[in-house]
This record gives sequence, C-alpha cells and structure tokens, in this order.
Amino acid sequence: MDRVSPGIAALITLGVALAFGLAPVLLGPAGIITRIPDDAFYYFVLARNFSTLGTWTFDGVHAATGFHLLFGYGLAGLYRIAPGIGFVETYLVVSLLNAGLMTAAVYWLAQAARDTFAARETFSGGHGSEGAGGGELGVVLVALSAGGLHLVGFPMESCLVIAASALSYRLVAGNMQAGGATRAVMVAAVVTGIVGVLARSDYALLPFALLAGFVLHALWHRRRPGRDLRVPAMLCLGALIGIGLVTLHTHHFTGGFVQRSASIKHFWASVSGYTPWPGVARVVELFGPYGLPRVLVPVVLAGLGLRVVLRGRLRALLDHPLSLGSVVAILGYVAAYSLNGAVQYWYAATFFPAVALLAAGLVANLAPRGAVVPFLILLYAASAAWRFAHPPWPWQVATMEAGRMLRAEPGLAPVAAWNAGIVAYFAERPVMNLDGLVNDDVYPAVVQGRLAPYLADRGIRYLVDFPTLFSDSGGRRGGYADGTLARCAVPERTIRPDLPFDGTPLTLYRVAPACLTAAPRVEAAAP
Repeated sequence: MDRVSPGIAALITLGVALAFGLAPVLLGPAGIITRIPDDAFYYFVLARNFSTLGTWTFDGVHAATGFHLLFGYGLAGLYRIAPGIGFVETYLVVSLLNAGLMTAAVYWLAQAARDTFAARETFSGGHGSEGAGGGELGVVLVALSAGGLHLVGFPMESCLVIAASALSYRLVAGNMQAGGATRAVMVAAVVTGIVGVLARSDYALLPFALLAGFVLHALWHRRRPGRDLRVPAMLCLGALIGIGLVTLHTHHFTGGFVQRSASIKHFWASVSGYTPWPGVARVVELFGPYGLPRVLVPVVLAGLGLRVVLRGRLRALLDHPLSLGSVVAILGYVAAYSLNGAVQYWYAATFFPAVALLAAGLVANLAPRGAVVPFLILLYAASAAWRFAHPPWPWQVATMEAGRMLRAEPGLAPVAAWNAGIVAYFAERPVMNLDGLVNDDVYPAVVQGRLAPYLADRGIRYLVDFPTLFSDSGGRRGGYADGTLARCAVPERTIRPDLPFDGTPLTLYRVAPACLTAAPRVEAAAP
C-alpha cells in the first residue's frame, strides 16, 4: 500500500471522524461536556435565543456579535425546526454534519494535492517529484492529527470553514489542470469566497494568500502571472463580499461595524503582549497525533525537512503557486493571531488546508512505501482513543451542575460569569457574559477598568466562576485589576470541588452593589 487515493483518504477520514465524534454520545451529557469547549455553548444559547426572540443576544438584553454567521444561523434554524431538541441530540446532529464536512474537505484537498504533486513535473516544469505520488497520505494524517480531530469533535464553525477552504484549493488546482476557468468555475469561486467568510471571517486571508502564491511564483520564474490568477481573484472577490455582509450584519444588530469579540481579543493581546507562539502551536498540533510530547513534533518535522533538503527535493516541494500560497497563509495567520489575545484550539481550522497541502508535498517528496503507509494511518487513527481517554476539560462538569443549580434556584439572580456558556445553557435563564465575547455592552467597561461599577449599574448580585479568574492577569484582561471586584465578591458555596480548574473549585459568589460602587478604583487606560 504505497498510495492513498482521494477516495480512500475520504473513507478513512469518514470512519475515524464518525467514531471520534459519536463515541462521547455513549457517555451522556457529562461525557460530551468534558470534550467540547465552553465557547460552543455560546452558539447554543445565542441560536436558541434568536429562534425565539429574533435578535442575537446571549442574556436576552445585550446585543452579541461574537459568533460566525453560517453556523450561528444554521443552529438557529435547527432550534426553530425542533425547539425542544436536547443537548445530546444537538451534539449528535452537529457531529454528523462535521464528519461529512471533514470528509468532503479531505477529498477536495487530496485531489488538489494529487494535481499539485503527482505529476512528474511541477507547474513550472522540470523540477518534479519523479513520480513520488500526490502525497494524499499527508492530507489524511493532518485530518487525523491532534489538531484535526479536535475540530471534528467541536460543535462549532470549524468544519464549515475547513470545507470552504478545501474547496478553494480544489477550484484553484482544478483550474490549473484544465488550463482555464469556465464561467461556472468563476461563479463557484465567488460563492465559495462568500461562504468561507460567513463560515469564519478569518477565512478572508486565505484567498489573498493563494493569490500571492501565484504572484510570487511568477516572480520566481521572472514571468507575468497568467490566466491562472482568475480563480484565486474570484475567491478574493467573494471574500470581500462576505466581509461586507458580515459588516452589514453587525451594523444592523448593534449600530457598529466591528464585531466586539474581535475588539476584546485585541485588548487582551495588548495587555498580555503580542506573540506568535500560540499560532505556531496550532500549526504544530496539525502535524502530530494525540499522545506525543509536544516538543517531539517540531523535532520530527525538522528532521523530515532536513531529509527533503538533503535529497534535493525542496524546490519540488515549494515550486508551485499552491505551495507558496500555503506558506503565505500560514505566516499570515500566525502574524494576525499574534494580535489576538486568545488563539484557541479551533483556530487551527484556518491553518488546516495550508498545512494539509504542505504535508502532502512533504509526503510526496519523501515517498514512504510499504508498511510505513498503513502504520502511519493506524498510529494516527489509534491516537484518537488516547484523546477519548483523556478529555481536556473535566472541570466543565462542574459548570453544567452550576447551571442546573441556577435553574433549580431562581432566587440566585441576576447572575454573571466569564465562562458563561455551559452555565447559561443549563440554567435556561439569563446569565450575563463578562468576557465580552457575546456581550458587546461590557466592552467599554473592560477596557476602561470599570467592570465593578458596570456590575453595580446592571444590578448583578451573583457571580459564578473559578477563583483563578481573580488573578492579576485575569484582572488586567477583564477590567477589574483595581481589586474592587475581588474584595466585594463573597464566596457563598462551591460546586464540585473535586473538579477544580487551575487548582481552584467552581464558586458561587454574592456581590453587593454598594460595595462595588463605594470602593476606590484605578482605571486602566483604553488601548
């Protein structure tokens, strides 16, 4: 088994994705909650509220723009069709959708990799991989990697943007093989660009990176870019239209033009410092399977890269517009996310197609043969069992129980939380979000260091979250660094102390508005 066709790559991905996504269902709500991020529940609550209220709000009062439109509206449609659908059933529907989207993405990327690397000669001519194959195996391994399988298991927008990005690669690569773009392909490229941005606004960088790949390739060979620019240019046009639609959507619901979630993340980065390393970590996760020490993956990659260089195949890997465009995309996203204070696991979705294409090129030029190919596939697929046995967020069971406690005790109100997703979903009543991702109204208070008087003005009487949020770094990021909130928040009870986060148990705090307003405070400067 020396080669993996696009069809086989898709079937392998489908099988592993279904097993990985659906296995937690057997464990019930608690088993699922330990394996998906709290931010996923921001979508659930927003969509549930939109299906009944007709506006995007997390707490029923304040507008929210911290979500990506395609998944948000799709989930709202599900709640409109099935208003009584439960948590497990919702997760099941999204898991099936994610498995299908990831399968399609792998198929399209494997086709693009075949078109890019399988020929004896590359696009420029004369520097090919000598029949080493299209490297489809590389695409499969990225899909089964720690970063890839994370995305399949998250009921969020990730697989939508991966599918749109993969189709972008397929359209560009297919057009190069055909020697010219038909009108249908041009229209498909525009639509794909629009859908990509609606899936996740960050997608917009990818079409311009691919376009830059063609320009760099032409400069490399000292010639003018040809008609192959048309498809990436149409992807760029679609992305610009998509950005316009997102901007208009934000303005319609809030009167502003910038999503507050982006603004709050930039504020976090201005407080903690701009660094590229969180973005680099997301790239590294897309190469290695679960269970390997993180430091081992870059070492192995460096060794494989050195082998490519020593074999004289570096040019065969990079001498193609899609390869160059993928490098530009990775560098661009790392740079952009260095300005972002939170580069979470699901940000790997934007890196996924570029990493998969380069991984395919690496495999094509190293040409693994014999038992190595099935061994690698089995190793990556089996690592999913390790991830299943080591859920990343065990303490989130406590937040689920806190939500159920709030539902059973309506007198504990009004209540607020920083990690508010799971709590609000299971409370089935308003919980104010304080991190600003799904509460546009709190942004000025956060950046001005006035969260304590903000809570007093809103009449908040209870907080529920982990005490680690009252750390110095948490206070600087959250707008309560003066210590007023920490002094006025009086612990009332702990929830599941056996499930701590950062060594601290989930705690219900009582706050007195008079205390919040009477204490002196030092206001932080807005960035």
